[in-house]
Amino acid sequence: MRHLANSDGDAVVEHLEAFNNKERYYTYSIMKAPFPITDYLSSIQVCEIDGDSKTSLVEWSGSFTPVGVSDEEAINLFHGIYADDLKALKQ
Repeated sequence: MRHLANSDGDAVVEHLEAFNNKERYYTYSIMKAPFPITDYLSSIQVCEIDGDSKTSLVEWSGSFTPVGVSDEEAINLFHGIYADDLKALKQ
């Protein structure tokens, strides 16, 4: 379990579902969050894209059920979260 806070200070609780160091991925679920979704499950994988390990591609995907918002609104929310976090990772 990992306990975080979003930029507004709201609690986010994640649960590690799978971890594979050799294949460089992990999968997690969100147990508690202020997001308008349920059944969130996400995976992040780091893929080497050249032979010398200096360049990688990070693939991050998730599935969830929107609650009280449209599919598009929920998708846009997580696209924004993913983009911000990947930008921070790159820095």
